[in-house]
This record gives sequence, C-alpha cells and structure tokens, in this order.
Amino acid sequence: MWLRCAYLRQALQRSNRGASEKEKVIPECDEALRPSIGMAFEGLSSAEEFYKSYACHCGFKVRVGQHKLLNKEVVQFKRFMCSREGFRSDKGKDPSNERKKRNVKVTRCGCNAHIVVKWCSGNTYNVSSLIEHHNHGLVSPDKVIKSKRRVSEKAKNKLSSSLAPECDEALKPSVGMVFEDIGSVEEFYKSYAHHCGFSVRVGQRKLLNNEVVQWKRFMCSREGFRSDKCMGVDDPSRKRKVRKVTRCGCDARIIVKRCTDNKYKITSWIEHHNHGFVPPDKCHLIRSNRQLSDKVKPTVSTHCKASSGTSQANKPDHVSEGRSDNVGCTKRDLQKYHHDLCSKIKNEDAQIFVAQLCRKQQEDSAFFFDCDVDDQGMLVHVFWADATSRKNYIYFGDILTFDSTNTMNQHGMIFAPFTGTNHHLQSVLFGAAFLADEKIESYAWLFQTFLRAMGGVSPKTIVTRENDRMKAAISNVLPATSHRLCMLEMLERMPEKVEPSLRNNPLFQTRMNECVLGSETVFEFESKWESIISDFGLQGNQWLAERYSTRERWILAYSRDTHLSGIIRSTAWSKSAKSFFNCFINQKLSLAEFWLRFESALECQRQEESNADHTSAYATPQLITSWGLEKHGSVVFTHEVFERFQEEIVAARDHRVVEDMAQTEGVKTVAIGGDDSDKVREVRWDAVTMTANCSCKLFESVGISCRHINLVLRSSKLNELPSSCVLKRWQKSAKFG
Repeated sequence: MWLRCAYLRQALQRSNRGASEKEKVIPECDEALRPSIGMAFEGLSSAEEFYKSYACHCGFKVRVGQHKLLNKEVVQFKRFMCSREGFRSDKGKDPSNERKKRNVKVTRCGCNAHIVVKWCSGNTYNVSSLIEHHNHGLVSPDKVIKSKRRVSEKAKNKLSSSLAPECDEALKPSVGMVFEDIGSVEEFYKSYAHHCGFSVRVGQRKLLNNEVVQWKRFMCSREGFRSDKCMGVDDPSRKRKVRKVTRCGCDARIIVKRCTDNKYKITSWIEHHNHGFVPPDKCHLIRSNRQLSDKVKPTVSTHCKASSGTSQANKPDHVSEGRSDNVGCTKRDLQKYHHDLCSKIKNEDAQIFVAQLCRKQQEDSAFFFDCDVDDQGMLVHVFWADATSRKNYIYFGDILTFDSTNTMNQHGMIFAPFTGTNHHLQSVLFGAAFLADEKIESYAWLFQTFLRAMGGVSPKTIVTRENDRMKAAISNVLPATSHRLCMLEMLERMPEKVEPSLRNNPLFQTRMNECVLGSETVFEFESKWESIISDFGLQGNQWLAERYSTRERWILAYSRDTHLSGIIRSTAWSKSAKSFFNCFINQKLSLAEFWLRFESALECQRQEESNADHTSAYATPQLITSWGLEKHGSVVFTHEVFERFQEEIVAARDHRVVEDMAQTEGVKTVAIGGDDSDKVREVRWDAVTMTANCSCKLFESVGISCRHINLVLRSSKLNELPSSCVLKRWQKSAKFG
C-alpha cells in the first residue's frame, strides 16, 4: 500500500511538472504594480512589501526563499517566490511507523514564479531575476491571501473609514495630468498634501537603461505597515529604539508614467485615505513639508564655528521669523542635515582639511604649514601656524607650553598645541598640530617643523607633561631649551597615587601644596618632603619615589633662576586654556568641522586680547599708595600685570621692615624682614648700573620686581622703576618697537 501511494505521488509531481511547462498563467494587474528587472528598492523590507502587495493584487501567496550574507552582515541577495514553488519531499514517510500524523494537503506544484533582489550599494537592492508566469490558477480578488492576512487583520478597524481630503479643485491631481519632469510631480503632490494635511513618501520606481525614470509612485506616508522586525517585537530581549506606529495601510497615492515626449502623466490616482488629517495650524510639522531653506542652512555652519552645536541652531531662526511654523524645519531636521553633511565628507576629510591649509597659504605667504603621509597615503602629521601666531612667538616665545593630552578626533589623531602667555597674562597660541601617534619620531618631526616655522629660534623654556618619548625628542631637537614639567599636573595626579585614606585628607593636601608650591629653597623643599613621607607612612609609594627622583624638573625651588619659570605655576594648562581647546576638540569631530570651530575660537581669543589692549591704553587703574613707583607701574604695565605689581607695592609699604643695611663701592646690601615667617631677604642694589636682585628670586621667576626690591628703590628716593626692573613682555608696548 505504501509503495502504491509513493508511486501515485511521484506520478502527480511529474504530471504537475509537465503542466508547468505547457500552462503559463500571467497575472493581470496595473503595469505600475508589476515588478521588472532593474527595479530599485531602499532596503529588503521595501522589496518584500512591494512583492507581497503585487501578489495580493494578482491572487497568489508569497514565500521568502534563500538569501546569501556578505561578511555575515549585509544580505547580498534574497529570493521571494510563489508559495506553490517546489514540491513537498517524502522524507520521514515510513510505512512501518504507525504514529498518526496530521494529513497535510498538497499545496506545492513546482511553480517557478519568483523575483531575486541583489545588493548594489548602501541599502539599495535591484531586481536581478524575474519569472512572472505561474503554472496554476490564481485566487480571485474576493479571497483572502495568507501572505496578506496579517495586514488585513491589523487594518480591519482602520479601513472601515474612507476620507477624501478637502481642498481647492485646482490643487487636486487627476488622471491624465501632465508634468515636465519627475521633480515637478513630487513638488505638486507634496503641495497638494500640505493643503490637505498628510505627508508624502516616495515609493517604487522603474528605470530605463538605469538612467531615465519610466514610472514612479508617490504615496501617503501612512501607506503599508511596519514589519514586526522593524518594530523590534521579534526579539523582546534586544534593546532597540521604540518606534511609534505611523502606518495604517492607507492606499492614497499617485502613479506617473513617462510619455513619448519625455513628459510624465498621472496614470493612477487614489484619493481617499483611511485616517484623519493634520489640522492647518500643525501642517508645518508634517515631515514631507519640512525642508531646510537656503537661509537656514548657513546657520548650521555658523553654529559649528561657534561650537554651540546644531541643537542651538534653530533658536535664532525662531526669533528672526517670529513663529516656529515660519522656520520650515525642526531641530531634528537640522541635526540630520548636519549628520548627512558629515557623512558625505567622511572619506575625504583629510583632503579637505589639507586643502584648507593650502588655500590659507596661497592667500597669506606668512601662513606656515607642513604635513606628512605614510606609505598608504594616510595623513600622519600636520602642523600649521598663521602670521599672527608666528608674530606672537617673537614677543612671547621665551617660554611656551606644549600639550599632547587633548582629546583625539574621530580619526584617532592627537591635537597638540603650542601655547604661551601674552602681556595680559592670557593664553596665546603659537601653533598647532595633529599627530597619529606618540612615537619619538613623531615628536621629533613636530619640534623640527615648529623650529622651521619660527625661524630657527628655540624657546628658553618649554613646559610639558611627563613623557619619556617627548623628553627624548626635546633633548635631540631643542638641546639648549630648559625642559620643565608642569607641577600642577603632578598635584592633580597625586590623589590617584596615594592611599584612599589620604585622598580626602585636608592636612595631607595642605602640607603637600605648601611643600611643592611654597618652598623657596632646595633645602626647604627636601625637608618638608621627607617630613610628609615619614608622617603619612609613604616610604613604599613607588610613584612618589619616582617623582622625587625627577624633582629638579618640576619643583620651582630648583628653577628659581630659570627665566620666567614662576609663571608656569599660574598659566600652564589652566582651566581657561583647557576649556578653550575643549570647545573644538572631541572624538566626534571630523578634521573639516574642527577647522571651522578652531578658526572661530582663535578669532575670539584674539579679540579678547584686542579688548585688553584697548582697556590698558585708554583706562587708568586706581592707585592705592602715594608712591611714584606705583604710578609709574600703572603707566608702563598692562592692567593685568599691574595688579600683580600693585600687590607687591602695598606689601612693601605695610609689611616690610629694614633690619640691616651695608654699602660698599656703590652697591647697597639691605636685609629685609617683616614676613609672617622668620625669613630675611637680602637685596643688592647697584646705583651705578641701576640693577637690583633679591634672594626671593621673584623677578627672575615671574618678571615683576618684588616687595623687597620696591622697598629699597623707595628708600633710594626713586619715583620710577629702572629699566632693568621692567620686562618688555609685560609692557603695554610689548608688541611695538
């Protein structure tokens, strides 16, 4: 009996195969709904939705077939076919098995109707294979198709209502309406949708020779339904963005077809919707109505330059237009525009950045830049300095700070600026660079390039973070430069390197600050350091032991004779300088976007210097004493430096006492006390050469005459500071002469 059944099944399959070769049933439907070779879709879900819609109109069911993955991520091709394709196998049909099974009806008959879509680029798929005819009859339209049954159940409550939009008859589309091009069709239908209160989505199209659009579909944005995969219900455990349900199976649409005169004519129009419409006062929020005008687009670039981001870009537009509905776009639209723009330039980011630098150099011969690429043509080093930065180095380049700790950009390159301090105690930029790595060779290339940009003049002092590779490069390229480490960085890192019980210990922090920042002599520092290590049980702390071994490079007591080493304490990597760079440095920025922000921020920094110049030139600071030295200082020093000098004048008047005085061969030696401590300062004043020096070393380290020198000058009946006590870099005329 089993053999007889198997024989009959095989005979039936052979009979069906024979029928498939003779009987070819071609579905009848609107030509605009038929698939064709070369038809393009935005994503696989669009292709599946289209073919199921076509199957529903024709009267057959769809089954999803094989697919091939590229790199286990991108679907290279996928097959959608008639549900009656192939035959059921006899696998598992064992006559000796007496287990009763459900009698499965034979539904497959070897039908070959199918489409195959192939991945092109991005998220685009084209129909690469199509068999249209079937070898079986098709279901009549009044029957329900399984592949569309879920949609019908989901939409049955929404399809019960049919609404026709109300608008002027002249604005309505009609079958036979002719347009010059596809763009005119889209503009007309979106204008019609705007007046009616619905949004438009661009649907399928067919290309002729992969260039000319043969026909195209424009539909209501609420057409169709989201698949369960898109809504994230296929895997509840997977975290996905919750998407709002906006589609309800609306059929409203128009289809335009290309005519022989290259114009486009509406061949199909469904006017009725199955949902309500947006009221007129909310029409500006409809997605297809929103667009960035030529007036709004520049604001994105403007806010990038200002480092305020696109989230703030639409606020000025709301103010200028009076109402938000007059702007024509939302904050989200601006963010999407900015994201799309960044995506377009991503692969050419370095070329755009270097082209900007080349253009700057062509416009200004004093603009300096150099770059280096690897064997693959990838940018690895780039340095630039404009004319103003190079000029500032001439006046204030005696001491500079170099920082390579700034956040990397989206390419993983390190931003490394050269900065200094101007005559207003403001941070000033000498040059900047991007480095792909922190190798000794990279630092050496950068320092050599910096020297070429600055005419071969080395700084007297350079301050950096602690880095052995940087140290090696500086010793090779800048052997005559004093290399100092930032003491503030050491103090910031110290809480991480000690026991947790000491991190928030105010006594430990106070004593360590006094030791590092308050020690004036080597003996004083070493005594305080040994006392701290002993009192807090830090003998086994390896990090502190290593810092002590390099104390000559970062403790001020070892470098008080070093030119202007004291200003490092107050200016190196200050919070204001850090915030300045952080405005245009983060891991999300491209090089092109960085340049926009960098130029704008640099211009703001220089404007602050101009404002300070103006204030110092045309405003007079208030005097506290009657001393002529103070008045002279207010004339020659900038206001910011004068405030520091005025503190020394007031201290000389109120808290200093001459304890001893001796004079030999025109040189006066004065011992001055009066401090809170028992320290006695010794001042040597040469009336012949008009030079003075003090044991506190304030002038050598900061460049401002100390209270002890000022007291001696006052006792010598001087009403003006001698030229030896006034550094050119602190004067109002620092950039003149």
